[in-house]
Amino acid sequence: MPLSPQLLAAGARMHDVAVMCGGVVTAAQCRAVGVDDHAVRRLLGAGLWTRTRRGVYADATFRPEVADPAHHARCAALLASLARPAVVSHLSAARLLGLPLPPGRPDTRACVTRRPPAPSNDPLLGDVHVLDYDDADVTDVSGVPVLAGARLVLDCCDVLPPDSALAIADAALARRLTTAAALRAGVRARRIRPPTTDLVVERADPLAESWFESMSRWWLLEAGLPRPRLQVPFTDRQGRVRARVDMLVGRVVGEADGAAKYDDPRVLFAEKRREDWLRDAHRVEVVRWVPQEMRTSRGRAEVAARFTAAASRVR
Repeated sequence: MPLSPQLLAAGARMHDVAVMCGGVVTAAQCRAVGVDDHAVRRLLGAGLWTRTRRGVYADATFRPEVADPAHHARCAALLASLARPAVVSHLSAARLLGLPLPPGRPDTRACVTRRPPAPSNDPLLGDVHVLDYDDADVTDVSGVPVLAGARLVLDCCDVLPPDSALAIADAALARRLTTAAALRAGVRARRIRPPTTDLVVERADPLAESWFESMSRWWLLEAGLPRPRLQVPFTDRQGRVRARVDMLVGRVVGEADGAAKYDDPRVLFAEKRREDWLRDAHRVEVVRWVPQEMRTSRGRAEVAARFTAAASRVR
């Protein structure tokens, strides 16, 4: 049965509110724009809206421009359920902004921060942090307030291992969500922080291109290798760039290879030719590694040892 013009108009009023709130609307907001419970039930039954939490409804037509729409919806619903204002933060902020997080099964809880005084328990199945924040650090992501900038990077340093926190810092710099100066200032102002936060900020580099590259760089530096140059171009005799490498330590090229690279024989052959050209034309050594090697201390030590051996061959 088609919906009446009055019911469609009610849905449009709800939509206008939801657009400003991340695609969700509360029962109280519905009543404030003249939409009663009976109309809401009709719209739910028609599939135009869905119930996400008690007294919170999501617009089925809302399409946020974010990296993870499903998580955006969870965050918007949690914010609408809280009695006090809050902002999305920590890993949820990183997910909505498309920053690199460790592979594997993610924590689906919505991470939010609210100012004190407030309880830090999570009766609504969210990851609730009670901390002060500066309004200047809050950005709107399709109707959801998100803590971004240097604050996001430092928050992630609190909850992630330092290798993954470095990936967040690298990507935030690359996307100009923050600056190195802002990160250093944030560290100075943050009296309580993990001891590795200072190192994450000092080692951050906007030229890193993936989580795996960033975490690899963290562990190679921890092994005592010099700080590498990233995304270094190598040119032929005509000055054309023939190769751009992940890392360069002295005259040793480091390549953090995703395992998928070895699934296609054509890609593998092209990489072999590229590596031979680098050795012949530029007299460098090449060290490669895959994710499995960086997952254990023994594997990381073996990769670092290959760098040391390669460096001894090109002295």
